[in-house]
Amino acid sequence: MKKPLISIVVPTHNRAQWLRAALETLVCQETNEKFIYEIIVVDNASTDDTGSIVQRIAETSPAPVQYALQKTPGDAPTRNMGVERSSGRWIAFFDDDQLAEPDWLVRLYDAALQTSAPVVGGAVRLDLPEEELARLGTICREVLREVDYYNTIHPYTGKNLPGCGNVLVARSVFDSIGLFDTALVNGGSDSDFFLRAQESGCKLWYTPQAVIRHRVPPERLTKEYFRWDALQGADNIACFDYQRHGACKLALLSIARLGQAALVHLPMFLCARLRGTPGEILGRRTRLWRAEGYIRRAISLIAPKMFPQKKFLESLNFHKGFQ
Repeated sequence: MKKPLISIVVPTHNRAQWLRAALETLVCQETNEKFIYEIIVVDNASTDDTGSIVQRIAETSPAPVQYALQKTPGDAPTRNMGVERSSGRWIAFFDDDQLAEPDWLVRLYDAALQTSAPVVGGAVRLDLPEEELARLGTICREVLREVDYYNTIHPYTGKNLPGCGNVLVARSVFDSIGLFDTALVNGGSDSDFFLRAQESGCKLWYTPQAVIRHRVPPERLTKEYFRWDALQGADNIACFDYQRHGACKLALLSIARLGQAALVHLPMFLCARLRGTPGEILGRRTRLWRAEGYIRRAISLIAPKMFPQKKFLESLNFHKGFQ
């Protein structure tokens, strides 16, 4: 068998049934005879029947499917194992709660050839009815991981970065800057990786034509989930800023976020309350929760003995929270 040009890495944890549907959309990807590919599922110590699901898919898949077990918790070690087990010159990342369009992979590859970029990300659509999308509004859809940055193939600009749910990365990038940082135990290792790639001179491009659909379970449409996600995401950013910039700058960034919350997000939240649009109210509230999460993590990092916030930080654990 010829060596695959592209390796698809799929991290997973306790989502066996969703993983089955995800893999079913991956094993039949169109290639237009431009490449062959393999699929590597990295199980982050699941306790369900993930292994048997992968085995059954592998038995009938036209593309090679391999299973790997990563006992160390976290997204970074799980993705790193996928990279280490892969044999392709290109590595695509995909999540277990997604569904790929049939031309997803070839669209990423075509964009990489067109732009000569070693990193190409794609669009993320929410797998929800149109009426639900309209009700949620723009901010809530972004919280649920919708990605729709540009209408045409375009370089990432500003704070926009690819995410590991839909991206194709040349192996040469890993050879140059290393793997995902396992020190970032609370998440954010993908943002760190793509920032390092950008800082090293790599071109990062986006294509709206490479589309995946992100599945949204009912519990993620609750206020409790939006609060948890906002706090957890802000916690990750604060840890990331502390690692990159140190305590002094983290303190300044916290003061800036507090001012932004008071002068911008709170007034916009109150305006949304007056208009009475549920999706907008929830979206504006998430901005305030993000400020809270950032500041609480920041003070625990700057003064851990005075403000340990153990219960708050434990509540943000991904595997104990919302999957």
